[in-house]
Amino acid sequence: MKLNIKLFSIFILLLASISSFAQKKTPFQINGELFEIPGKWEYKNQLKQSGQFHLSNKDEKINLLISVRKPEKFEFYKEGITEKELLNAFYKWEYDYWASSTGVKAEVSEVKRNEEKNYIIWKIIIKDKSQDVSKDKTSYLLYAVRNNNLISFNLTNNTDKKNPLTETESVELLEKTYSK
Repeated sequence: MKLNIKLFSIFILLLASISSFAQKKTPFQINGELFEIPGKWEYKNQLKQSGQFHLSNKDEKINLLISVRKPEKFEFYKEGITEKELLNAFYKWEYDYWASSTGVKAEVSEVKRNEEKNYIIWKIIIKDKSQDVSKDKTSYLLYAVRNNNLISFNLTNNTDKKNPLTETESVELLEKTYSK
């Protein structure tokens, strides 16, 4: 009897320690694409015009916008193009918009490209009009094509966060969210 109690106690202790170290994920599905976002995220709303779903992580004070859309609805789409060509057209279309003078002063740069998994990570730094660099807003974006869907993630650190995610942490979060 004592052996059973000891084994049961060890089992409970082991189970508790495993679950406490397990990384929590928030599942979220859009148009048939399932994403598991590391951490605890809460759905805020959907931005109808862009088709983006707004999620928030209150603990980390960060926001994530996700969209999954069919490419046929975009002006850059051409019948018969490959997924790589489609990804590059999607990225160039958005990049050109932000890099042009649209009234928003922004710096745009590519951060990482993964040809094998068919995604591009890039960033936009929107400059504060007062020229105060500490008030610039940085967003990291992952653009991908999967299952004939254009997928975009936009990760933004809130400005009130003392230690915003680094570029490495932002890229890692986007990659973990995109990868299955």
